[in-house]
Amino acid sequence: MTREREDGDSALAQAQDDRAPFAPLAADPVMAAPPDVAPAAGVTAGTGRAVVVPAAVAAVLLDYGGTLDGDALHWFDHFVVLYTQAGAGITVASLKDAFYAADAVLAATPEVRTYGLEPMVRSHVRLQLAGLGIDDPALGQQIGDAFIADTRRAWDRNRTLLGRLAARYRLGVVSNSYGNMPALLAEANLAPFDLVLDSTLVGLHKPDPALYALARARLDLPAAAILHVGDSWERDVTPARAVGMQAAWLARPDAPMPESPAPVWRLSSLLELEALLP
Repeated sequence: MTREREDGDSALAQAQDDRAPFAPLAADPVMAAPPDVAPAAGVTAGTGRAVVVPAAVAAVLLDYGGTLDGDALHWFDHFVVLYTQAGAGITVASLKDAFYAADAVLAATPEVRTYGLEPMVRSHVRLQLAGLGIDDPALGQQIGDAFIADTRRAWDRNRTLLGRLAARYRLGVVSNSYGNMPALLAEANLAPFDLVLDSTLVGLHKPDPALYALARARLDLPAAAILHVGDSWERDVTPARAVGMQAAWLARPDAPMPESPAPVWRLSSLLELEALLP
């Protein structure tokens, strides 16, 4: 899992009572179909806030978790959905503790740097279940299978888009990860990335603006010529804007948009990115 707990509680977790079993969800939001028509560059629906279309973009940086592997669904939220669908009957609070404990153990595992999608997810789910005190291999298989399948569908959906963007812009990935982001992206085969910054490998973690300053330096471009796209306001938008980059926020439609920093471009699907780029 990408290590992105610095934001505090995730959106779905905040919507649930930590003491109660997961409430049923109306639909799986992981791979919701994108709108047929990209939103106009004007006023963002439900916010009243103007959206400025990026200009003079030479490079596009992307977050990984909740961006390249799905539209604005944090990995913890994804597991909330999957355990709910499985009828596991556990609480958000207990899963939260187990998730982040598993995250810490996996981060300290030296061989994790070689892990692709399946060993990473299987290991994380096994550690989650151990933390929950659940001995149920079938449940672990179900949760792991679903997370992996959802991720691969997102990869497949985004691969064609990123291939087209790579013909027009330099592309890069900036992610809080375990040191295995190069291995994960090689497996995903999403695009020819000019730059991959894995927080563990470079010793800088979001939301530190220094990570974005390093990306700018390695691309050797003016910060204003770089657009960063990510699903976290705190880890993606704020630090990218702090170093002078343009920023696009990939957010669920019901997420309120902060007022600062501005201007920021809002997306509800990564597939909207191509139509709005100059």
